[in-house]
Amino acid sequence: MKRMHHLIVFTAIATIFVLSSCTKKEGCMDQTATNFDPNAEADMGCLYAEGGFAVEFHMHQYIGGAEFIEETQHTINGVATNLNLVQFYVSEIKLVDAAGAETSAPGVYLLISPDVEEYTIGNLPTGDYTKIRFNVGIDSITNHGDPSLYAIGNPLGAQFPSMHWGWSFGYIFMRIDGEVDSDADGMPDPEGQFEMHLGSDRYLAAIEIDYPITIGQGNENIVHLKVDWDTFYTGVDMANDNTTHVTDNEALADILYENTFNMFSPEY
Repeated sequence: MKRMHHLIVFTAIATIFVLSSCTKKEGCMDQTATNFDPNAEADMGCLYAEGGFAVEFHMHQYIGGAEFIEETQHTINGVATNLNLVQFYVSEIKLVDAAGAETSAPGVYLLISPDVEEYTIGNLPTGDYTKIRFNVGIDSITNHGDPSLYAIGNPLGAQFPSMHWGWSFGYIFMRIDGEVDSDADGMPDPEGQFEMHLGSDRYLAAIEIDYPITIGQGNENIVHLKVDWDTFYTGVDMANDNTTHVTDNEALADILYENTFNMFSPEY
């Protein structure tokens, strides 16, 4: 009877263990791997770029020729302006060699903000590259996915303030909230609040920049990019036409979208 009792207890424990294991999401848990899954709870194998090295993005943001700092007054197109919240998504990062072959950083989604300059994009193979390509925004499949599937802290997870409109439109690719001078006293004020929110598949911007870089042992392995917000606001009437959520002001959304292609450049 004692042996039978032990067998029953062992079987029950094993069953509980198996059931609890089945509830865990399997995937690669190593952030340096090319198939890293930030939502994985059980490590089931990782892939690494052969002979690769960790590569970083450094995004240096400027406005008016100076470092861009949120909640600081700037003059944009002659109008006193505070940009209180500025965030945008970068995805589909690729280095391109002289022959046009692309090397991707798969599954990497970055939520860029002015107060953070350094972003890890993963291990990439040793080599000489001439260009960098990336999207401002999120690919259609991911864009129409469920953000609740991602953990808090993941760029694709819930953000506060929100970076997601809902299933139909998906993520807000670029969110800018601020205030302008509405009473001509030279100071931004609450009555001049505005929102510039870009998103939907139509506004995915594919950026390509000439950027010679050699990835390898002993090198910096960092892509330094300049983000010029003055360029982003080219042709925008900040005092009178400063709010869009795409469908409510497509004309302004189109201007901002076209300006997105010219706001990034190398910073050596």
